[in-house]
Amino acid sequence: MKKISIGIIIGALLGMLISSYFVNDYTFEKVIYTKITLSTLLVGLFCGSFANLHLKPFNLFMGCLVIGIVVFYAKFLITGHHFDPINMGTFTGAMIGSIFYVMEKIKLHNRPDFEV
Repeated sequence: MKKISIGIIIGALLGMLISSYFVNDYTFEKVIYTKITLSTLLVGLFCGSFANLHLKPFNLFMGCLVIGIVVFYAKFLITGHHFDPINMGTFTGAMIGSIFYVMEKIKLHNRPDFEV
């Protein structure tokens, strides 16, 4: 549950950052209620759920890339909102995946090296 909430928070912050670049009117409501922010929230949610499987860190990163591409391309097919969905999905998945990658590497690094 912790990883899912981290994914949602990071997705929301990343979505607002990306949306603020594309939105002309910089009000808080306009930045939050965009298709890009909703898509990055979904990528964060799915990547957080995927991170709960306790995979290897590199597999987690690659899975987040694929999740980002699938979510943004599905958004393009449903809404027709064309801001190069493959590149935006890869960028979003890479940003969220790199955060989970670093979290897993820190967790693996702090593990004691006792063998029985």
